[in-house]
Amino acid sequence: MNLRVESINKRSKEIDEVKDLLYGSFPKNEQIPLRFLLWRAKRDFVDFLAIYDNDVFVGFTYLITNKDLTFVLYLAINAKIRSKGYGKMVLSQIKEKYPDNRIILNIEAIDENSYNYKQRVKRKKFYLRNGYQSTNLKINDSGNLYEVMINRNVVSKDEYYDLLKKYSGILLFYFVKPEISISTDL
Repeated sequence: MNLRVESINKRSKEIDEVKDLLYGSFPKNEQIPLRFLLWRAKRDFVDFLAIYDNDVFVGFTYLITNKDLTFVLYLAINAKIRSKGYGKMVLSQIKEKYPDNRIILNIEAIDENSYNYKQRVKRKKFYLRNGYQSTNLKINDSGNLYEVMINRNVVSKDEYYDLLKKYSGILLFYFVKPEISISTDL
């Protein structure tokens, strides 16, 4: 495997595949419109990256950075080539790109009553195997509960809010501000 990345914009040759992967891989409540993602990706603290193995489109990642904190908003691998080590390689590349940063991401909270309980457990085990650990933060975003994971150290509620505010802009942030709380049961 020889991974390489390219920035994504509306003229990218794989934009239709990115769109299909975005809308096919994430539940509707987690899908941010592609037009908004592209618009915000023009900012110097956002990386919207297509991932290739040689010339084969593997997937994409969307990263937001504030100070020494990088948030993986999306990491999506093409369903046809999942479970071949690409996710692990992409996480390694993110750490290489941001060697001094703490890297955080959200996963759906483990809920035995959820329709995708096994998928949630599998996803959490994947991130644990790849050096991430649970934080004490959980997010309630429009009734959907998420667990925040980090690759090292800790992240505070305020740091997370600052990152989200920087990304969305102050006005939009106050309309869509997720509820972040500290939990001891995750």
